Amino acid sequence: MAGFLKAVLVAIITVAAILVFMNMAFFFPWYMEIIQTTFEVSQMVSTENYVPYDYHEDTLRELRDKPIFRERAAMTRIEAVHEDGRGAIEQYGRRDVNDYYTLDLNDKPYDQMGKLVTVTVHASYPFRMKLFGKQLEAADIPVSFTMTTVTTRHYKDLEYNFGPDGYYYDDYDDDW
Repeated sequence: MAGFLKAVLVAIITVAAILVFMNMAFFFPWYMEIIQTTFEVSQMVSTENYVPYDYHEDTLRELRDKPIFRERAAMTRIEAVHEDGRGAIEQYGRRDVNDYYTLDLNDKPYDQMGKLVTVTVHASYPFRMKLFGKQLEAADIPVSFTMTTVTTRHYKDLEYNFGPDGYYYDDYDDDW
């Protein structure tokens, strides 16, 4: 009798291990999609110094429409934050660039070149398994991936410190 119970226990543990492994087989490509999206958004941030509204909405919609993300779409989000804590995502739709020249520094989505921006993609993985024909929802696993990038665009409407080796045009003589 003890041998039979051990065989049943081993069979149950083996089936559970296979089910967990199948979930992990779907988890890694899903997580790689989060990493790839974070990288793509960080590349946009590094060239524009912020995330344009249309780009943010399109990327988020594409991510939420993917198979596993679709199940927990409300928990999928993209964040971009400047090093001083301001949001780096353009708000209220695309604006004319000339509108930003009149805004206060805190209202501008972009920052000067050489500043750090942290991009994070958050999502929730539905850990589930099918057992005896029934779908069992075990848990939601919240996952995020963060990348920090350096901005590269120079904006003329923002102050810029050229550093100790920079050129200051006021120091030159106008006599030559």
